[in-house]
Amino acid sequence: MVKKLSLLIVAHIMCALPVLPNTLTVTRVEAGDVIVLGDDWKTRLTGISVPGPRDPIGYRAFDFTKRSLEGKIVKVFTFTTDNTAAGIVRDEDGRPRAKILFGKGLATDIAELLLEKGYGRVDDSMLPEDCEHYRDIEAEAKRRGVGLWADN
Repeated sequence: MVKKLSLLIVAHIMCALPVLPNTLTVTRVEAGDVIVLGDDWKTRLTGISVPGPRDPIGYRAFDFTKRSLEGKIVKVFTFTTDNTAAGIVRDEDGRPRAKILFGKGLATDIAELLLEKGYGRVDDSMLPEDCEHYRDIEAEAKRRGVGLWADN
């Protein structure tokens, strides 16, 4: 009886481990900067703007984000205007804006990668202070002439 109970406790703990604060599973990607987490929590990346999937660069951004995130556990940070859930910053469609980290140690910022590839540009209207470095990443993509900044 004790052995069965111990196995049940260990199994319960093992199942609970992936559920850390601020972590969710990406269930689908709708656009390069629009991501659905969990059952249907739709969010948009903060601090950047990506063309829609019908645009060639937008489709590349969508494909990159989908391959990078779909089905994976990510760490999510929302930004607030007043440190309350009611003050969560939202886009014009009411989607909460979020910073999403993934990969080893949940430390890679998907928005940074999209900017590096030139798949998006900085959105000054939704740029939190701790994402100010996005401007430097965008400037480097422009200098390299990649993505949106390529000469056509």
